Amino acid sequence: MKKTEYAAIESLRDDFSHLVKKLSRDLPFLPVLQEELRLELGYDDYRVETPVVYNRALDEVGPKDRISFILVADNPGKKEQLAANNRYLVGQSGKLAEGFFRDRLGVDFRKDVVILNKTPIHTPKTAELRRLLSLADAAGMREGERLREAFRESQETMAGLARQLHGAFGADTSGAAARGADACGAVGGAVLWVSGLGELREKGLFRPWAEALGAVYKDAPSDLVDRVWLFNHFSMNQFAIEVKKKADPARPLLEELGRIGTENRHRVLGW
Repeated sequence: MKKTEYAAIESLRDDFSHLVKKLSRDLPFLPVLQEELRLELGYDDYRVETPVVYNRALDEVGPKDRISFILVADNPGKKEQLAANNRYLVGQSGKLAEGFFRDRLGVDFRKDVVILNKTPIHTPKTAELRRLLSLADAAGMREGERLREAFRESQETMAGLARQLHGAFGADTSGAAARGADACGAVGGAVLWVSGLGELREKGLFRPWAEALGAVYKDAPSDLVDRVWLFNHFSMNQFAIEVKKKADPARPLLEELGRIGTENRHRVLGW
């Protein structure tokens, strides 16, 4: 990892940590709403421990590591928010992703991939963010407005952080090429892998993230834009089904992933 790349990691840590602290400070009522949501939905298998989750795996990235992919998932779930974890994609979806990257791409998912989310606000399942927002509305106009604004701002910030990190690891690819035929070198630089399509569309939960991403990539170099790939979630084998259906087994897998991911970006984001 070059000095500029590691500096980008350090900047990401600082900015991400600042966002988490700000959200926690500005939304003191959030833990109460999350507990109300848990009880309402009948989740007896966990307790809310971390309302807004920073990914501690970022603190373990060192200057000797290499980053081939920046993967953006949705929001922290049950496993991710546990105080003993505070790490992203450590549940069943994470296990599926880890297996795919290891077995099909030869990439260490826990070392060579930086994992971000579209928002660090926790709910047991992503779709339940809608119910959390409704509970805030029911609690009072002030709470509802504050949570909705914070939810939007968190997405815009996370989109900006993804872009900054991608630019640092994707703009100058000479170091990646020198490493040989690893995933990063094979595609000319780090890939921004966006997991989850449905909620990026109009009126989706993560439409603000999608719009913010479009804004920060508007003037990006074309080769960087070409390495923004969108796919279905790993959960419930949605991604595996997508690849099996769309990828040509006679062609190199990484090339096919680039084609599929780019087609999804054009279709969902329009750029």
